[in-house]
Amino acid sequence: MKKKIYNLLDLFAGAGGLSNGFEQTGKFKVAGAIEINDAAQKTYIKNHGNNQEIILRDKDGKSDITKIIFKQVKEYLQLDSGSTVVVGGPPCQGFSNANRQKNYLISGNNQLVKEFVRAIDEIKPIAFVMENVKTMQSSTHKFFVTKNKHAAKGDYSSISHLKSLTSEENPIYQLDNIELLKTNNLTQEFFTEIHALSDVPLPIISQTDLLIRLRTLQRRFSKSNRIELKNKKEIGEIEETLSLISNYPTQNPILVDLLIDIKQFLSQLLKESITSDDLITSFVKFNEYNRFLTRCQELKDEEIDCLKLDILQESEFIVAKAKVYSYNLVDYLEKVFIHYGYSVKYKVLDSSKYGVPQKRKRFIMMGVKNRNLELDLPDELPSDKYTVKDAILDLEDIEPQKDLFEYNAEIYSAKQFKSPLVGYYREKLNHTDTLHNHINTNSSPLIQRRFEEIRMTNGKNFHSLSDELKSSYSDASRTQNTVYLRLNYDEPSPTVVNVRKSMWQHPRKARALSVREAARLQSFQDSFRFYGRKDEQYQQVGNAVPPLLAKGIASTLLKNLDKLQRKDSSE
Repeated sequence: MKKKIYNLLDLFAGAGGLSNGFEQTGKFKVAGAIEINDAAQKTYIKNHGNNQEIILRDKDGKSDITKIIFKQVKEYLQLDSGSTVVVGGPPCQGFSNANRQKNYLISGNNQLVKEFVRAIDEIKPIAFVMENVKTMQSSTHKFFVTKNKHAAKGDYSSISHLKSLTSEENPIYQLDNIELLKTNNLTQEFFTEIHALSDVPLPIISQTDLLIRLRTLQRRFSKSNRIELKNKKEIGEIEETLSLISNYPTQNPILVDLLIDIKQFLSQLLKESITSDDLITSFVKFNEYNRFLTRCQELKDEEIDCLKLDILQESEFIVAKAKVYSYNLVDYLEKVFIHYGYSVKYKVLDSSKYGVPQKRKRFIMMGVKNRNLELDLPDELPSDKYTVKDAILDLEDIEPQKDLFEYNAEIYSAKQFKSPLVGYYREKLNHTDTLHNHINTNSSPLIQRRFEEIRMTNGKNFHSLSDELKSSYSDASRTQNTVYLRLNYDEPSPTVVNVRKSMWQHPRKARALSVREAARLQSFQDSFRFYGRKDEQYQQVGNAVPPLLAKGIASTLLKNLDKLQRKDSSE
């Protein structure tokens, strides 16, 4: 069969790990990419032909997928649907109890999944691959039916759209209740004027940083029965909060009284610490009522179709619930892509079974433009899993540099260590002594002491430290096991995140991992260079799809496309 080269459109591209793996097959060429982060854009451009035009932009010059019209992209890039493949990993936080603890119900990132759907609808590629978190199939990842106010741009979550995907006897949506509030601090008087979502007033405080500060202060009191402001930043935030409250318009008598109390509370807090239970009670009431307002505002902002707003007395609690329609995200994606004429298959893949020295599990959905094609997903490799040693042992005695701007790249000196991975990492370099991005942070004396103790005691993570070295953490027992994680040479790495923020440690050295070592664990070749500040480089690595996993997916997609070509030829 004739082997064609497919155009690749990379959405939510990041640094470009997904497209890099596709390109390694030799059968895909990136035609365009969308990525809103400036540092990731630069990394993508430098590693994909150094072509500035590869990043697609809206009329304002930003690579904002919500503002890009894919029909225009298709025409501009002269893309033929029959030779175009769309890939991408849209951020998706879903709806979960964890989200609700953070003062928001529905992440705006959920809309980005629908932008991926819109891209498929408008471009009509021969195939697509969507990559996402391993929990995407769980019940926490559900969407809510919205009002259809954007028909010109496409309708992807209204009740009429969902009804078109399945029969009326087997709908993909169901009635759901979103709990907006459960409290025994507020009374029914706060809600007497509220009969529907449209009756709910604007939040008193809506800025994220101020909401976080108020929540932090409340937790601070619950631990020590005392609240005091610790620095100028906290003082400035409370002054801004006080100003917003003072200018909040309301004629509701009970709310007016609450605002008087909270203004007294914040004014006193700006002068001295507070231990009064009465004042704290008003503070808690204010936080809970404002949280109810912010959650209702989110329903409005996200244009959720709220069928009914109930505020009920249940035993000693006031409970507020919004009645809506919800639907499972993966079920929706499968149905909508079948509706668009694709065969669809999905699975959670473990990167360590596809040549990546890392146990990273990701949800993969693949589609090919033919409803009657039986799709394959990548077979696991028969060989043993690669380990951290396979990935970075040859870098062990090369000390990471600290200065981003004075970096000397001519530093590579290989250990006598044979690993197929090392050959893969080094194969595209023109100079044998070159090593880019082998850089880490200047650790403070405290952090360095922690690294040293973990190494000397053969510890595993933060919890291996002595109590003395944990004392700077307000609640050390709640610290995740991945903080100060010391890697094990004899196993694949755990899921790589931003290893700078998590303070990951080298298996044998009392130091933080370098950007290059983290990139090796993600299976990036050494010829792939990262750009931006140190923290931006670490973040790009942590967000990326491992190229070797992407290569395995791309190779299987090519087999499916060959199968489609044979099917079309026989017909």
